[in-house]
Amino acid sequence: MADPVTSKVLIHLATLTTDEDGRRNLLILFSIPIALVLLILMIFAYILASPLSFIAGFFTNPNEMAALQAFRAEHGDKVRLQTGAVILNGKYPMPAVGVITSPYGQRIHPVTGKLSFHTGIDIAPEWHSEIKSIANGQVVKVGIDNNYGNYILIKHDYPDETFYSFYAHLSKIFALPDQEIFTGDIIGLEGGDPELDPNPGTSTGHHLHFEIRTSRLSWSHTDPLPYLYTPKGSEEEGNSIEGTQNNH
Repeated sequence: MADPVTSKVLIHLATLTTDEDGRRNLLILFSIPIALVLLILMIFAYILASPLSFIAGFFTNPNEMAALQAFRAEHGDKVRLQTGAVILNGKYPMPAVGVITSPYGQRIHPVTGKLSFHTGIDIAPEWHSEIKSIANGQVVKVGIDNNYGNYILIKHDYPDETFYSFYAHLSKIFALPDQEIFTGDIIGLEGGDPELDPNPGTSTGHHLHFEIRTSRLSWSHTDPLPYLYTPKGSEEEGNSIEGTQNNH
């Protein structure tokens, strides 16, 4: 048998469902927790879209935010980008000219010494080489991260596919958020030297960390090589694009 308090609650709920105003109040009553759950999920999705260390650095490292503010103050809201020569080995051109020193997939992390998954490829061009956008698109994020250093995320929206390209360990950035980008535009300069470059991130030497993502979420990474190289898979080609050094 229910106690008096429980009985009163049940009677009250039953009364609410007997008239239109009561049903409306009951709907509002149950909508509040659903809205709270959706809000929490949206916040969680936003956090996943950015490296967690960047979220932490946003609050703990004012120098990084000052660097971004200084960049915007110097360049304003628009930057006129130069277009560099492109090298086309596949569907999209290379973001930099250099040897791939660390491929996509499982590897021993060169800093921690532990087995981990490399979410992109490392390209080792000449120090401070020009980094170019691989396709037309729009900059969706420019940031500074403890792992990636200075980075740019660009959205490419084509009729047959939508994807994102990610460029990290940049010594300089020439693009701003929301800026329209064209294939071959020079968006920054390669960096990542822990001794000589500003905001190198976690790196043992200068290089470009490059990713392809299927969404702006950091875990949506996929192998970049099918985007940059034709799927011939010859032994000679494999030797020409992969090196033996791991930078990050």
